[in-house]
Order: sequence, then C-alpha cells, then structure tokens
Amino acid sequence: MQRSPLEKASVVSKLFFSWTRPILRKGYRQRLELSDIYQIPSADSADNLSEKLEREWDRELASKKNPKLINALRRCFFWRFMFYGILLYLGEVTKAVQPLLLGRIIASYDPDNKEERSIAIYLGIGLCLLFIVRTLLLHPAIFGLHHIGMQMRIAMFSLIYKKTLKLSSRVLDKISIGQLVSLLSNNLNKFDEGLALAHFVWIVPLQVALLMGLIWELLQASAFCGLGFLIVLALFQAGLGRMMMKYRDQRAGKINERLVITSEMIENIQSVKAYCWEEAMEKMIENLRQTELKLTRKAAYVRYFNSSAFFFSGFFVVFLSVLPYALIKGIVLRKIFTTISFCIVLRMAVTRQFPWAVQTWYDSLGAINKIQDFLQKQEYKTLEYNLTTTEVVMENVTAFWEETSLLMMIMGELEPSEGKIKHSGRISFCSQFSWIMPGTIKENIIFGVSYDEYRYRSVIKACQLEEVAASLVVLWFLGNTPPQDKGNSTYSRNNSYAVIITRTSSYYVFYIYVGVADTLLAMGFFRGLPLVHTLITVSKILHHKMLHSVLQAPMSTLNTLKAGGILNRFSKDIAILDDLLPLTIFDFIQLLLIVIGAIAVVAVLQPYIFVATVPVIVAFIMLRAYFLQTSQQLKQLESEGRSPIFTHLVTSLKGLWTLRAFGRQPYFETLFHKALNLHTANWFLYLSTLRWFQMRIEMIFVIFFIAVTFISILTTGEGEGTVGIILTLAMNIMSTLQWAVNSSIDVDSLMRSVSRVFKFIDMPTEEGKPTRSTKPYKNGQLSKVMVIENSHVKKDDIWPSGGQMTVKDLTAKYTEGGNPILENISFSISPGQRVRFEHCLLC
Repeated sequence: MQRSPLEKASVVSKLFFSWTRPILRKGYRQRLELSDIYQIPSADSADNLSEKLEREWDRELASKKNPKLINALRRCFFWRFMFYGILLYLGEVTKAVQPLLLGRIIASYDPDNKEERSIAIYLGIGLCLLFIVRTLLLHPAIFGLHHIGMQMRIAMFSLIYKKTLKLSSRVLDKISIGQLVSLLSNNLNKFDEGLALAHFVWIVPLQVALLMGLIWELLQASAFCGLGFLIVLALFQAGLGRMMMKYRDQRAGKINERLVITSEMIENIQSVKAYCWEEAMEKMIENLRQTELKLTRKAAYVRYFNSSAFFFSGFFVVFLSVLPYALIKGIVLRKIFTTISFCIVLRMAVTRQFPWAVQTWYDSLGAINKIQDFLQKQEYKTLEYNLTTTEVVMENVTAFWEETSLLMMIMGELEPSEGKIKHSGRISFCSQFSWIMPGTIKENIIFGVSYDEYRYRSVIKACQLEEVAASLVVLWFLGNTPPQDKGNSTYSRNNSYAVIITRTSSYYVFYIYVGVADTLLAMGFFRGLPLVHTLITVSKILHHKMLHSVLQAPMSTLNTLKAGGILNRFSKDIAILDDLLPLTIFDFIQLLLIVIGAIAVVAVLQPYIFVATVPVIVAFIMLRAYFLQTSQQLKQLESEGRSPIFTHLVTSLKGLWTLRAFGRQPYFETLFHKALNLHTANWFLYLSTLRWFQMRIEMIFVIFFIAVTFISILTTGEGEGTVGIILTLAMNIMSTLQWAVNSSIDVDSLMRSVSRVFKFIDMPTEEGKPTRSTKPYKNGQLSKVMVIENSHVKKDDIWPSGGQMTVKDLTAKYTEGGNPILENISFSISPGQRVRFEHCLLC
C-alpha cells in the first residue's frame, strides 16, 4: 500500500478533501489494485483502537458489579462525538436563518418599500454566504461522525474476536458461526451507517423551538396549525416505528436461525453432498426464509409509509400554516414564502431526521447490549502451571468423560467437577479433525513462531512436500491459462473482480428495473407499494437461486471459495436486498420527480434561470460519472476486504483447540487486525472520496444559487411574487437535488450486492445433477423437510435386495487442470462386505 497524502495534507486540503484527488484521477483512468490503496492513519489501526477500548472495558469490569459497554465507549469517543455534533448543530441553524433573509429580499420588492430596494443585493450576498458557511460546517461534521462510527466498529470487532478466542467450550457449543457472523455484520455495521444521525435526537427539538418562534413572529397563532399537523404525523410515525421495531426483533431471530443452518451447511458441504442432503437442506433453509420474508414485508411496508410521510406532508404543513392567517388578515407574499421555507426545514426535521435519529439510537443501543452480553460470557481456564511437577498431575478429579473429553480437560477446554490438574512444560497437541490455517505452507509450518530454517526444511522433507511444491508450480501455470468460454460472457480486468453477464442475471436486472418503471406508472398515495413488494420478491427469488446454486455447485468450485465470503453473501448482501434497496430506490424516484417539477416551474417563470439550470445538471451528471468510476472500484475492493475478516473468524473457531494448545492467540489476533486494517483502508478511502463528491455537488449548487439570486434581483423588477417563487424553489431544489444525486450513488452502490449474488447464481452445477430447484413447504412444515421420498422403493422388480459397488478405471482430480489424486483405480465391494480406507493427510 502507498503512504496516504492525508499525512502531509494542509488544513485547506483536509477541509475540502482535496487530498483524495490522486486516487480519484487514477480510478477514472485505469483499474485500481489493492496496491493503489492508501495506508490508514495510525489512529485508525485495529491495534490502537482495540487496546484503547479493551483498557476501558477492563476498567469497567473491575470497578462495577454491573458493567456497561456504553460507558467504556463513552470514555473513548464522547468528546470528539460531541464536538462534531456541535458543528452539525451550527450547520443546521443556518437553515433557520436563510428564510429570514429570503423574506427580506422579497420584501424589498414591495411597492411600498421602494427605499429598501437598494439593500436587496446585500441581502442576496448574505444569503449566499450562509450557504457557504453551511457547506463548510456540515461536511466536516458528517465525515467526522462517520469516522468515529468506523472507529467504534473496528474496536468492537477486535474486542469480540479476542473474546471468541477466550470462550469456554461449553459456551462455544451454544453459539454457532452464523450467530457470530450476524453479530459482526448486521449489528456493528449500524455504527458505520447511522452515527451521523444520532445527534438529531437533541438537534431537532432545539431546531423546532427556534423555527416555531420565528413562524410565530410571522403568523402568530396560525403557526401552530401546521405544527399541530406535524405533531399528529410524528405520533403516527412513532406508532409505525414501534410496529417496525416489533417486526424487526421477530425477524432478527428468524435471520439468526437461517444463518445458523446456512453456516453449518457451508462448513459441512462435503458431508451434505456425500449423503445427498442438498434437497433437504434447501427445503429447510427456504422454509426459514419464507417465515423471515413475511416479517420482512411487514417491516418494509411500515418503513414505506414512514418514508412517505415526508414526501406527502409538505403541502399540508404549508396549507394549514398559511390558510388561517390568509383568511383572517389577507395574503402577504413575504410572509407566505418565508413560511414555506420554514416549513420545508421543519418538515425535514420532524418527519425525517428525528425518526431516523430515534431508530439509530434504538439499533445502536440494541447492538451494544448484544455485544455486552457476549463479552460477559464464561471464559475457559488455562491449566495451572506448577514447577514442582514434571508431568501432568490430576488430583482428586471427578468428571464424566469419554476419551476426547479427557484430552479436552487436560488442555483446559473442559473443567472437572472436582479436583485439580497441574502440569509443567509444554503440551503437544494434534487434533483429530483436519485443520489448516489460511495462508502459505510456510505460514502453516512456522505457525506464528520465529523462523527456524533447519526445522522448516525438516518438516518439508518429513511431509514429502517437495513433490507437492512441484505440483503447485504446475497448477499455478495451468491456473493462469485463459479459460475457454462455456456459455457465460465474463468481463474481467484482473482475477479479483469480474462482472458476469448471463441470461439469468440479465433477466433479473431487467426484472428489477421493470418493477421500478411499472411503479412509476401507478398514481396516487400507494405508488410505492408495488415497488417495495416487487423488489422484496426479487430478493426472495435471488436468495432461492443462490442457495440452489451453492448446493448444486461441484466441490472443485466450492474449494476455491472461502466460507466467510459465502456467508457474507447470505448475510450482508441479502440484508441489503431486503432492507435498503427497496426504500432507497423509492426515495430516489420521489426526489427525482420533485426536482423535475421544481425546475419546470422555475423555467416557466424565468427562462434565464432555466438556461442556468442546464449546465448545472450537465455538471452534476459529469461529476457523478467521474466519481462512480472510482467509487465502484473502491466498494468492490471494500467488499473483497470484508470477506477475509469473516474467513479468519471461521478458521479460528474451527482450529480453536489447536491454537489454544500452542498458545497462538496473540498471533491470530495480529492476523485478524491485519485483515481489519486492510478493510479499513478501503472503507476510509471510500468515505473520503464520497465526501469529496458530495462537497463538490454542494459547491456547484452554491454557485448556481448565487447566479439564481442575482439574476432574480437584477431582472425581476417589482415582481414580488415571482422572486419569492424562484428563490423558494431554488432553495428546495438545492437540498432535494443533492439528496437525489446521493440517492442515485446509494442505489448504484447497493446494486453491487445484486451483482455479487449473481456471481453465485451463475456458478457451474455438478454433472448428472438435476438443475430444478425445490420449493419450500407451505406453513413452514419443517417436520417434512428431512423426508426424502425414494421412488425406486415402489418398484419391487427394480429395487435390489443388496447393495454392491463396482469402480472401474477411476481417475479423480481436485481441479479440472490439476494432477490426478487417484488414477486408474478399480475395485468391487460385495453386499455385506466391510472395507476400510486408509488415507494420509499432508499438512
């Protein structure tokens, strides 16, 4: 990796994120590689962050009977969290001041206030300066909060992994790999996604109080009509939020059940195939998925109505605020347009920011409590080290064991009911389960200790790995030979990234976008429901096809995939398809329609404004295309960097007895931190480039708004109403268009998950296996899942009375281009005959 330009960047470069320009330029011109990614700052390293949080958590455990993880997090991150929160509040306050200046500009065109006409220019300058100040406050604040969320996730990731290495075997028997993956992926990602919204819990009440005071000054008692509607709407949203939380909690349990079975299936895929359990496993998981999707749909519908409240409430808030005043005292344009601007800000705060903030706190505190419970689980106890003995000594030990249990107790994995076990020296352990650490042969032999050339060569010779090494060289040359085309069109610039375009994937991508197009044709309040329903149905079908493809894939393909990467598809990517994609696409459509309508009105009133709008839209499109070239590659690298984290977790759990017996926990913690740092480098760079893009979008609009303001002031004459409409809509376009562009980036980013799922759907299938997929039983009848009907039993004349196996000239390879592991083997097993196979494992 390269050294980051951030280390030597100036204050101005950091403020405007200009230090990211080299990577953006390089990503636009060529394919990014892992070597192009910048090193992370030392403050973001997993070693530094985990040490800080672990120290505070240990302090919490030592000082209190009821330790709280949130107290440890508070001592680590509170002051920086509050600093950026204050910056965010100051940026939001500028939104309340802008309508005041807008009202003064409109008032300057009042025929009775011609003497104030001269100050319109200065008011326009002040309004534009407010936008500049807002930009310089909000973007560093939001980036800083995202940065803190990332650091909290890294620290808790490390803390959970360290705790996993210390858990007792009894606890581990009750925790599956799927549950750990769910804890790490679904829960901890909430800190990355939502921490920037957390401050709106206290910002929104202050903002509402300020805005209502300003609206009261304009409209007196009429102001509370619009506020009353917003309060009723907020209570309605609160009710929807409670419903959504109930559905999400129920759904979380079903997701955990599905991931537990899925992880067990992936870990034991060879046994599944050996016993022909593919169909049974598919039915079992699909039945769990069917129950999960019922709750997913209910939660999505509730979220849709919650999201719709923002888009459909604007008219009613303004109407109810202005109408009583207009009926009593008549229409005053200055007050109407100022009130409209206030109501736009008020609507965003009450119906969007505050519910999001409450949801963020609910999710974050729930995740912290789950992690806290995990960190307080029972740990295994190491054996008592005693120099007075030269052997393993068992004193008055009472236990109930088998052979394996006795060995586990000697190693400290199980505790005796009574008595003590003592030892001195080192214990040599060889597990009866084959386990290889991901990495090179050299790394497996050294296993975290200092390199000893003589010992290394001796192991190579004893295991006859010279021949294996020669074979690996041949396989490496064969693996770099371009594969023949077998029906799928694959485009790839390197081995780590490929976009697979097949008839299957093309059909479902078309299905997704047709669902969006169909929804646009529907009119009325329920326009978005068909979209949400369609995309969840697509998610259901994609999960079903991906599961079927994994189960029917040959072992030669599955052996090239890592368990963590497969689990990541079934956990993180499916969660994105279920939760984020439907509502993000709906928001994007709504925002796009609002922007089109606002631009059309402004264009009719002032053609010069429309002329200024065209280059701005072109600039937006070009800037978006420039940014996407790099952001897509960074997201892909980030996704690839996430899989090694879960793969390392799965590997560590499988070989936990071995690494504990050899005392290699610190070495594996180092490897885990290395994987975390690699992912952090990609994620931090993506966050930085995203903020560069969003800041440029806002800078373009500030220039556009300056042009609109001064064109309106200089060309409108005494058209008080025209100025009000143009500036009000221009302010609305500013926030909405930026939101729409950001939503389009989010949609494109989320569609990366769809692309990754397609890679698994399009995997080859085993020869001689039917390609049809099974359907889950209705009403979740899991008792019928494991019943596999044998059609041959019904035909008495065909079904044999005894089993016999004949193998003739069998040659088998692990990979299609590899050397044969069995060659020209022939044997026959008669009915009732018992055969024992001897095998040798090289490790």
